[in-house]
Amino acid sequence: MSDARLVAAQRALDAGEVAVAMRDATRVIDDALAPASLRALAFRLRSDARSGTGDTAGALDDAREATVLAPGDARAWHRCGIAAADAGELDLAIACFERATRLDPGYARAWNNLGNALRGAGRHDDGRAAFERAVAADSRYAFGWTNLAVARRDAGDSDGAADAARRAIALDARQASARIVLASIARRGGDLDGAVDGYRRALVDRPGDARARFALAGTLAERDDMEAAHTAYVQAARDDAGLLRARLGAELALPSIMASETAIAEARERFRTGVARLRDELPARASGMPADRVLDEMRWTNFLLAYHGEDDRDLQAAYGDLLAATIGAAREPSRLVAGAEAAARPRDGRRRIAFVSAFLRDGTAGRYFESWITGLARDRFEVIVFHLTHGDDELTARIRARADRFVPIGSRRTADLARTVFACAADAIVYPELGMDATTFVLASLRLAPLQAAGWGHPVTSGLATVDAMFGCDAMEPEGGEAQYRERLVRLPGLGTRYARFHLPEPASRAALGLPEHGPLLLVPQSLFKLHPADDRRIARVLAAAPLARVVAFAGRHPRITAAWRARLDPVLDAHDVARERVIVRPQVGHHDYLRVNLACDAMLDSARWSGGNTSLDAIACGLPIATLPGTVMRARQSAGMLALAGATELVASDEEGCVASAVRLATDRDFREAMSRRVSAGAARVFDDAAPLTALGTFLSEGPGAERR
Repeated sequence: MSDARLVAAQRALDAGEVAVAMRDATRVIDDALAPASLRALAFRLRSDARSGTGDTAGALDDAREATVLAPGDARAWHRCGIAAADAGELDLAIACFERATRLDPGYARAWNNLGNALRGAGRHDDGRAAFERAVAADSRYAFGWTNLAVARRDAGDSDGAADAARRAIALDARQASARIVLASIARRGGDLDGAVDGYRRALVDRPGDARARFALAGTLAERDDMEAAHTAYVQAARDDAGLLRARLGAELALPSIMASETAIAEARERFRTGVARLRDELPARASGMPADRVLDEMRWTNFLLAYHGEDDRDLQAAYGDLLAATIGAAREPSRLVAGAEAAARPRDGRRRIAFVSAFLRDGTAGRYFESWITGLARDRFEVIVFHLTHGDDELTARIRARADRFVPIGSRRTADLARTVFACAADAIVYPELGMDATTFVLASLRLAPLQAAGWGHPVTSGLATVDAMFGCDAMEPEGGEAQYRERLVRLPGLGTRYARFHLPEPASRAALGLPEHGPLLLVPQSLFKLHPADDRRIARVLAAAPLARVVAFAGRHPRITAAWRARLDPVLDAHDVARERVIVRPQVGHHDYLRVNLACDAMLDSARWSGGNTSLDAIACGLPIATLPGTVMRARQSAGMLALAGATELVASDEEGCVASAVRLATDRDFREAMSRRVSAGAARVFDDAAPLTALGTFLSEGPGAERR
């Protein structure tokens, strides 16, 4: 830049004197005697200045003029790409950046911005490849490494993402986005303390980053640090009024461990009033926001509410109405599915069923609902699976092999995902575990198919007016259970699924499992957030009446959660004169070792308000008797239903006294315990591998609404 006028213009721009910069650049542009290359440089500079004033159209016009005057200048094309991206013209931006990288393959910034534009257009794999080219061109380009870290994380490559993020920080310690990547990886891997530290360090450099503070709040809530979480949610909402999820968190976040039944009642009242406040507030906020963003912002799930063990219909319906009102108030909500091209209809008359899930892997939901996907008759149904998380295992592979179409979603924006699901033109959409994942929950609030149904992976009403049916288990639903659902309750026979019986591992000694070698062991295997204060009394009463018995439980996800549970339980043990060490808390283990713990224990003591589900099936497969008392909602009746199917109704009590007595007898009467173990083992064949639920599921899906949109 040898021209004095442009030197002065650049200095002015660097100093924030935009008007001066534009004036000096314009003088060069208007100089008919100036060389084309110099005028092109002036157009580039003025384009940059106009971007600073918010004049995106003018900035793009100037950038285009620069490419006309200097078509071989990679910098001119790069500037045009930036201006096009700022103007929302992503296709043009991509073309300009691609031209810049062809002219100069070593232009790291152009590769980096090409990656950003490609990701903005939903071409995530291509974007990641562009970031790889950026850091290959300049290994000291910190921004390139940061963007590569984000792209790798979003593709499910945690190790590669962490490596790129560390490289970025080594080059520039102020790369807050790289620290956020490391924090998110730590959170995903269960290192909640490491994640909190990472988010806090990032916020030192970017204190106004509302999204980082929101992520910090969510991580604090996961480790049950609710006061700090609330503070962070409130601050995030202040920093960005459009961050609606922060307002949801501030009003609706619930602790994992409830201190008492009084605390539960108070939390539910706070939830009710919080939803009411948000109903008055969020639609008004959303009215000035694009519908695509509002859909992202309303990703939330009231997962922990259900563990209070109450009828949640009214609370969930109020939240469902809040969700619908907020999305409906956004700018042009009809555009959420506008432009989605419907897939061709099958010519063979089969009904098209879409399954949308974030849990199609080896775990509770995956084991329950694999057979729904693999077992539907393919002569009657075309099955499309939308897999919302990264990573496959053997269960995922079986589903992929059996599906007519398997669509891995990865890290798409919620609105893009909604359009993709809508475009498949399904006759019915099934959400197997609605309420466990925030993205699937907000998708279900949209009408994407004529029939929309939920499974009992999270066995509570969704509260959404757009969910037509809730599949339940006839063996578990209480009489009159229909009143607990906003959806139509469809009672499938038995377990409601064809749950495959699995092979048991070789037993291990108690010593090898870290358990006492002598004395009766009662397994209480539920996640600690499932244990209600009523369970503390049940545990204490059983141990007081069976003085040689001990309880085996598993630690929570974070030491704070375990400590909160012990702080609630231990005074109850003291009141019943039960030594605290008789409740043994073991670290969480993988499924095979967990089954070995079942085989090493003498009986299972069921939880009061959310009974065992997958854990009870594991117990039955191991011949482990279960002492249970059915509650008033389906999720408190699962073990009772399974034991009834197995023909072991002696273990199903009619009141709390009977449940305690049953557990005490299992702990103290070896003959009874062994007889019940034989009964459970013999009846397991009636629990597992039952084809009747799939037949009923197929019948319902066959008779549902046709393919016409409504």
